[in-house]
Amino acid sequence: MAPDVRRAEIIDTTMRLIAEDGPHGLSLRSVARRCEMSAPGLMHHFPTLRDLLRAVVEERARIGREAIAEIVREAGDGLTLQMLADALIRFYYTDKAAETRNFDALEAESLAPGHPAHGIYPRSAIQPLPITRRLAERDFEDPDAALTMLSLLADALRSRWLRDLEPVDRWNEWVASRDHVFGTLERRHKHELPAPDTTSDTSHPDNLSPDR
Repeated sequence: MAPDVRRAEIIDTTMRLIAEDGPHGLSLRSVARRCEMSAPGLMHHFPTLRDLLRAVVEERARIGREAIAEIVREAGDGLTLQMLADALIRFYYTDKAAETRNFDALEAESLAPGHPAHGIYPRSAIQPLPITRRLAERDFEDPDAALTMLSLLADALRSRWLRDLEPVDRWNEWVASRDHVFGTLERRHKHELPAPDTTSDTSHPDNLSPDR
């Protein structure tokens, strides 16, 4: 197997392990067993668990960027910041709720200084992508406040949902919170948004999308 193919297989296998079983007990050895290879063989591609988890976080970010690009393409010029946020909540917390919860658990564990993923994650789930900046500037009088409040809301709900031991109606909780937050912001008069450049907006590695 070519090195790049094997590397992709290891990343994909690790993501499936986390999605199915959560991050607890994850190790290079457990990933190697699932890949049907030796631990030293896996370490040829990822010398440490931190190296592997960094690659996993980057792959999750890439998947998030692709999701945003697809939302932008489907919505066209009618896209709003609220519509984009709604679509991402559905993508992660309705369609992939169990998987997302496991990855959120990994991120929470990474806050411990000794954790192999410590310092890998961005400070907030919501990053100021060019497309979100343009939507905020078009939709709201104070775009910085809109983006800050959206980021705080998303982080607060993710933390709340991670602590819920029983199933909850995440969508209705999001809608109620979203309506309250966006209702406090002064909106601009509607005008057309230039067609977004989805390549520059979503493919650059510095433009991390929600990677949950």
